[in-house]
Amino acid sequence: MRWSPEQVATITGGVVRVRGERTVHTAFIDSRRPVKDGLFVPIVAARDGHEYIPAAIEGGAAAVLLGRGRPLPEGIVAAPGGPARASVIEVEDPLRALEALAVDARARCPGPVVAISGSNGKTTTRAMVAAVLGSAYDPVLCTQGNLNNHLGVPLTLTGEPEDPQVMVIELGMSAPGENQHLAALVRPTHAVITSIALEHLEFMGSIEAIAAAEAEPIAEVIDGGALIYPGDEPLLAPHIPAAGDGRGLVLRPFGALEAATVRVVGVELGERTTAILEVALPSGGVERVRPRLQVFGAHNARNAAAALAVGVDLGLPLAAMCEALEGVSPVGDRGRLIRAGGHSIIADCYNSNPGSVAVALRSLAGLRGQVSGSLVAVLGDMLELGPTEAALHAEVGALVQELGIDSLITVGERAREMAAPAARGGVAVTAFAADAEPKAIAGMARQLLGAQPGAVLFKGSRGVRLERALAALQAELEP
Repeated sequence: MRWSPEQVATITGGVVRVRGERTVHTAFIDSRRPVKDGLFVPIVAARDGHEYIPAAIEGGAAAVLLGRGRPLPEGIVAAPGGPARASVIEVEDPLRALEALAVDARARCPGPVVAISGSNGKTTTRAMVAAVLGSAYDPVLCTQGNLNNHLGVPLTLTGEPEDPQVMVIELGMSAPGENQHLAALVRPTHAVITSIALEHLEFMGSIEAIAAAEAEPIAEVIDGGALIYPGDEPLLAPHIPAAGDGRGLVLRPFGALEAATVRVVGVELGERTTAILEVALPSGGVERVRPRLQVFGAHNARNAAAALAVGVDLGLPLAAMCEALEGVSPVGDRGRLIRAGGHSIIADCYNSNPGSVAVALRSLAGLRGQVSGSLVAVLGDMLELGPTEAALHAEVGALVQELGIDSLITVGERAREMAAPAARGGVAVTAFAADAEPKAIAGMARQLLGAQPGAVLFKGSRGVRLERALAALQAELEP
């Protein structure tokens, strides 16, 4: 696969200004992380990416895009009459050109293409879907890191591995219309919606608007494709197409409802999270499975159910899919369970909103029978919640009390709103500022855990950087 300079120009509607000798194998936008034989796309944002074209060429780019009317980069020809160091393709808009190349890359994929949207659980679900598909297809192209926005999605589609048999693409949004734009690039055969919860309220306005935005990819699923969605989520009901809508979409609900393709029957928490699932087989029967997941938290049973529903639609062997699910490791600090000094540390501090913190707290409370010591919640600010942020933080504090968590540590001014509702129910509360020393937060957590084996949850929005306090506690427990 991959593109000659002329192919890049044809796909992007551009013109080859300078022709180099190499084909393009992927695309990149950061000259500090150049990709050998890649295409450098100069994005014009806070800084003008055209300034970094020389650095990209020096780093090994096979070609660069150039905005219409821009001067050719200096030194593009190593010596008079010699070969060009890289191809230069002039285009109207480098970002639109990157998207066109992404559409071409997606069109070359012969197998299933899965787009994943939702408020919570997208990244873990994408890893699970990739594992399930990997049990039958090779290679699998899958979103890496947080490349799920208007830049990350086209970069993923044009990325490695080359010539994938299947694609698993995560879509991230913070405003209406963004998911639909991204899904139009992906043209999924399968759309997965993980959940609907309060997120980006500062920009979205209401939970109904969030549900509508997370459902936007449905319109971009190819005819005859499949929709995998939480069938027990009433906010999605207005957005689920009728069976006779003329597009032939197959509906694959998952969750707690009886008619689910993959039904969540129960969850057992421990060293591993055991998801108890009932799978409706194509033959008409139902089989109960119990995959033991490496990711911690009862909510991950739903993520596993969504991934299995994709595989069921494709007719993949159930045993192989469950084995693949058991091999999925936590992605970063998303449901990572750490044993240190006899205690359990739950690292779930990549992001936070009212829905995700609620399920994390319920999973912490579910360990009451597994540990003999205290249950401690370290909760940071939940960001981008708009004018209702104080009330939403207070609701979390009330839930801490309701679930019987022993101690609460808040980090940040917004999280301080959790303190009073929790304390009224007898929860021991300690409040830290957002810029508090991580070692101080860790020291308090260590003190509250006590001598008996207990469990501590770290959960907050990415901007609070609770992973620093988590690392400090781990170091303290394992000197």
